[in-house]
Amino acid sequence: MPAPVAAAAQVPDTALAPAPVPPPAPVAPPIIPLAPDQAAERQLGARCPVDLAGRLAPQGDLMIGACQGTLPPHLAALLVALPEQDIHLPRSWREREVRQKAWFKAVAGMGQRPDFIGRLGDIWVRSFEGADASTTTYLVSAPFDCADGALPNENTAEPVRLAAGSCGQAYVRQRVYQVGSDGVPQNITAKLMPAAPSIAEADRARHRAREGRVILDHSKLQYGPAMRWFVQYPESPQKTGPHSFSDWNREHLSFVVWNGTGFELRDTVTRAQWPCDPVAPGDKPCGGFPDSGPDAYVLAGSTVNSAVSSP
Repeated sequence: MPAPVAAAAQVPDTALAPAPVPPPAPVAPPIIPLAPDQAAERQLGARCPVDLAGRLAPQGDLMIGACQGTLPPHLAALLVALPEQDIHLPRSWREREVRQKAWFKAVAGMGQRPDFIGRLGDIWVRSFEGADASTTTYLVSAPFDCADGALPNENTAEPVRLAAGSCGQAYVRQRVYQVGSDGVPQNITAKLMPAAPSIAEADRARHRAREGRVILDHSKLQYGPAMRWFVQYPESPQKTGPHSFSDWNREHLSFVVWNGTGFELRDTVTRAQWPCDPVAPGDKPCGGFPDSGPDAYVLAGSTVNSAVSSP
């Protein structure tokens, strides 16, 4: 006679219940390609380069192959409406300046309109639009902090001299704005922009010992949705560190990427999010400054945004 089978231990009902499934991570809206031949800029009355030299010509570090004309109306309105207490340039000066010709370009975005980036003297602004144009977010780089009597820190760039207003010179900073229903831009930097990546004290000491400067690179905003924190060392043949990239003595810290609703830190991006600067026909792709050299933090993407169309 077979031995009796021991009764199975009772298992609480909660142990039999399926484990909770975490909600899926939000998916950013798809990038909507631009119309060819700078159609968006031309529709706004801008004059755009038609030859290869013009398409490769820089207008500052954010404007390769840009068009020239009056800024897109929503960018101009945002710059004029910035509260007087925020920016050290009088509204009367800004009203006059936005009527002058400036450099700007359209960027593939996530909304019905393309995003735009434009420069007005020492000010630049980049729009990030979603499905609802009323919630368009603006990243503004402007003289927000008066430098008169202030002491710079080790990573502060030189202040710029101002053309108008009571502040003689100011530090250029970046802030994030949305325009409220009353038409007044609201500073939402603390809500949408993550703090700079944390750096261990040992790494910070190593940076200082090699005269490294922490920099946030905005130059790729003219092509896509990302910026990059990195450490720049003086020109020298020495190896910079375990996270070095490129041929220019740089050390990677983090990317800052627009995800459709805000900015987030990421360790890597795809090449589609971080396109290479355009090069002349026959030159090595991604061979121009600052794209030359190995970069383990930029991954191959399924599609690559072309920085400039063939002339």
